[in-house]
Amino acid sequence: MKKFGLFIVLLLYVSQVWGQSIIGIDSIPLKGLVLEKNWRWSAGDSPEWANPEFDDSAWKEVNPTQDLANIPNLTTKGIGWFRATLEFSPLVAQQLSTLQISQSVASEIYINGLLARKIGVVSTNPEQVKAVNLFNHYNIGLPYSVSYPYVQISIRVAYEQNPFYNRVGFNQSHCFKATVVATEHASTISRAIRQQTYYGWFQVGVFFILTFLHLSFFSLYRTQRANLYFSLTTLWLGIAFLCIPLTLDYFENLTEYFLAEFVQTIAFPIAYLFLIRAIYEIYHQPTGVLYWMIVVFGILVVISLFTPYSLGSVWAELGTELLMTAEVIRVTALALRRHLPGARLIMIGMGVSLVMFLVFYVDILLKNYGFSPMIESGLGGVITYQIAVLCVPLSISLYLAISFSKTNKELIEKLQENNELSKQNLRQEQEKQQLLAAQNETLEWQVKERTAQLEQSLEELKATQNQLIQKEKMASLGELTAGIAHEIQNPLNFVNNFSEVSMELAQELAEELDREPLDKELLKELAGDLTQNQQKINHHGKRASSIVKGMLEHSRNNTGEMQLTDLNALADEYLRLSYHGLRAKDKTFNAEFKGEFDEKLPKLKVMPQEIGRVLLNLLNNAFYAVHEKERLKIPHYQPLVTVSTRHRQDGKQGTWAEIRVKDNGMGIPDAIKTKIFQPFFTTKPTGEGTGLGLSLSYDIVTKGHNGTFVMESKEGEGTEFIISLPYHLI
Repeated sequence: MKKFGLFIVLLLYVSQVWGQSIIGIDSIPLKGLVLEKNWRWSAGDSPEWANPEFDDSAWKEVNPTQDLANIPNLTTKGIGWFRATLEFSPLVAQQLSTLQISQSVASEIYINGLLARKIGVVSTNPEQVKAVNLFNHYNIGLPYSVSYPYVQISIRVAYEQNPFYNRVGFNQSHCFKATVVATEHASTISRAIRQQTYYGWFQVGVFFILTFLHLSFFSLYRTQRANLYFSLTTLWLGIAFLCIPLTLDYFENLTEYFLAEFVQTIAFPIAYLFLIRAIYEIYHQPTGVLYWMIVVFGILVVISLFTPYSLGSVWAELGTELLMTAEVIRVTALALRRHLPGARLIMIGMGVSLVMFLVFYVDILLKNYGFSPMIESGLGGVITYQIAVLCVPLSISLYLAISFSKTNKELIEKLQENNELSKQNLRQEQEKQQLLAAQNETLEWQVKERTAQLEQSLEELKATQNQLIQKEKMASLGELTAGIAHEIQNPLNFVNNFSEVSMELAQELAEELDREPLDKELLKELAGDLTQNQQKINHHGKRASSIVKGMLEHSRNNTGEMQLTDLNALADEYLRLSYHGLRAKDKTFNAEFKGEFDEKLPKLKVMPQEIGRVLLNLLNNAFYAVHEKERLKIPHYQPLVTVSTRHRQDGKQGTWAEIRVKDNGMGIPDAIKTKIFQPFFTTKPTGEGTGLGLSLSYDIVTKGHNGTFVMESKEGEGTEFIISLPYHLI
């Protein structure tokens, strides 16, 4: 009966697995058994496909460890099922076993029809699917029984419509990879990944430390640009190797994995370009052909990432490393031939790195093609790669550090030499100071002697200046006196003329009185004429008396005190005095003059005798200028001097009285306009002017009356002086 019972059970087992794919497991290797064969696949989705009794004999047989693109209709339909049945040998069935999963899709794993684990997010809606990073490993315990050696596995997988699948052609290692391992060895892979993570962080730390170190070197000595390029090299290498621990330990989903892979792929070419630039700077070499080949290769690698023919990060790294190594060896060989310092050290580093890289990549090729690996231990491969990667940067860093130390030592020696030179210069400076002290004593004595001479000369100059000022004043007084004499002469001429006529009329009147009979009409006419003449004599006598009276008042009031003054009357008076004074000196002189006076101009408190002196000086200069131009016999030229006044309101600056003296003479050249108010500067011939008139006038207006004194002149057309006096002095 027992045998019959066992037969019935066996019959039931066979009926369950009949028509299904069976994967026989006779033993489990130490590294685990990868389940690659006897999987059945169907695109689409149905809950019944998780049932262990479902007949999948019509499904296609596929290898799930292939790339996604090789799984039929997965990328088009987005979802499908893998099914397989494991058959354990009695020896294996007695052991605890674990199913380790790594994948680039999202999945739901059913063991004997029961949901064992969800990895990622599986959904019929493509936008909700979340695939996982293929470097993550997930463990699922397998049921075991000697009496029931079969385990049916159904896996529902979903493809994430990730843009990197279409635009970045990274070659995926597998779609879904299931490995049966002994449970006691299940942590081996996790431990290996953890070791790779530790070594990745170690590389990142080394490269970032080198970056900081050589940036510091460059900040201290900016002329050594090799430190800058090398720091950029280690920075990008650090970024590239930072992607390794992030991918293995931190990034969970597939998108993050693709992003890290993309950054790593472009970081390596950039780092190697900066490395070659650093080598060029170290050996002072021009840019080589291989450098541009690496540039082109790097660009092609980046472009290929967005095509289905991507080289991927490993082959991009391999290509750039080989080209970089070839160029560095070429440049270093030239440096060795020229016996440049540091070439031997960098060449040794390059040689060791090249050997380690060859060993590492040959080992990868042997593993990929199923041959026995050269390095049995995974740890040995990691160490080989670490040595290969770090040899060149460390050798260059060591050379740059030695070069920095040598430069620093040379600077210290130069600093010591500079200190010695400074001490020597200090001694020489002290000697010079002693010599200078002796020379200063001599110079002080000479300066005192010269100062005494200069003071004497200054006194003589002041005396001469006072004489010139007095001469200018006397000249002005003479001109004023001449004008006054001419003004008095006019009424006196009238008095004399009418007096003579009156005497004749009186004599004629006496003769007429002696005649008989008397002609009363004639007598009345003679008496009327005589009365009229006496009136004219009285009028012109009063005119002469007023001129004399004005001069007496002028003489008495010459105290330098401010007085309310009618500027219109003052300007008109001095205009006439100036003209008649010049006429008295030169009978050939003749010119037109006119006054344009603002009748609404209020009286202003000024020193009239000082303002009169200013006006007299300006008017004399104006009449002189037009007289000189008249001598040139210019056709149609008519000399004219104009004096005008104006009441001006100037915003915040207050109210001003403005006097303008304008002539149409030859004008003043631009070259001497800035000198016109300087003492002793004159444009007149020698003996005709002292050069003090405008200087004194400027001081009277600006210092004595707080006004402004401006000149506007155009050569060949004339000159205008503008005097502005403020009313706030009242």
